[in-house]
Amino acid sequence: MLEFNPLQLKDLPKLRDYFGYSGSRICDTTPGTVMMWRDMYKTEWAIYDGSLYFKVEYPGLGSTFTLPLGGGRREHYRQIADYCCRRGMPIAFYPVPKDELERLQEFFPNSAAISNRDAFDYLYRAEDLKYFRGKKLSGQRNHVNKFLKTYGNWSFRVITEEDVPAVKAFLDRYAAGRDKAAASFHEDLRKTHEVLDNYQLYDMAGGMLLVDGNIVGFSLGEIVGDTLFTHIEKADRDYQGCYQMVVAQFAQQFAHEGVHFINREDDAGDPGLRTSKLSYHPVALLEKYTVTVDEPCKFCDLAD
Repeated sequence: MLEFNPLQLKDLPKLRDYFGYSGSRICDTTPGTVMMWRDMYKTEWAIYDGSLYFKVEYPGLGSTFTLPLGGGRREHYRQIADYCCRRGMPIAFYPVPKDELERLQEFFPNSAAISNRDAFDYLYRAEDLKYFRGKKLSGQRNHVNKFLKTYGNWSFRVITEEDVPAVKAFLDRYAAGRDKAAASFHEDLRKTHEVLDNYQLYDMAGGMLLVDGNIVGFSLGEIVGDTLFTHIEKADRDYQGCYQMVVAQFAQQFAHEGVHFINREDDAGDPGLRTSKLSYHPVALLEKYTVTVDEPCKFCDLAD
């Protein structure tokens, strides 16, 4: 029987290995995404029979379950149905990747599936973001060339523990120049500080861009399977081409052999962010679905 506990940062070491079971390239099943948004979405976890389950409170969806990590799907579905049946609550799965949708709906044949374009992840070829080659990426390449011509004394290097105070100081300057009321913006800032304050524990790939020895941008992410996930990216727009440089240099630094794709996450429905992410020409938009089941007791052991 599933017993859920609130997810805390101290849980990361004992849960990390389970994320290797994710067969999807969506960002929602990476350690960084799960941990960074655990408080905003009231994430809880349970381990049962060698599999890791997450229960999450997404706005407008209520209690939802991500697809468990490890073990077999049919047993996962049965356990979740049993949990919901005992509590008299409907089942909701989110996010469900497109390649898992058919198998899920085979087990729950009367379920309803709805996609959410605002939540689709942007997936890119790693080689495209490293060098912006070809006509379609000429705009991004031009920004990089502008940066190179304007700022001769620049460097990009891996963030170490010793760099954390300087990166945090840059983050504070970055935040002070913006006036965003969205709760997600402020949660992002809080959790970026948390990642930096717990740099070894999070174990993310981090790189920073400097001009004349001063930090003008940085990025944090992680590699899962063949994909580099960009979780955090901040840059000073006063430096022309700064964002494009951070994107390219981060890819060159960390998308090594065996890393073929880069996931730059969703656009949250923000028109400006959508335009920006499309301008890098993704090879795919990773669809995500909400799947709901009204009568969980039909599908669990209690119905036998």
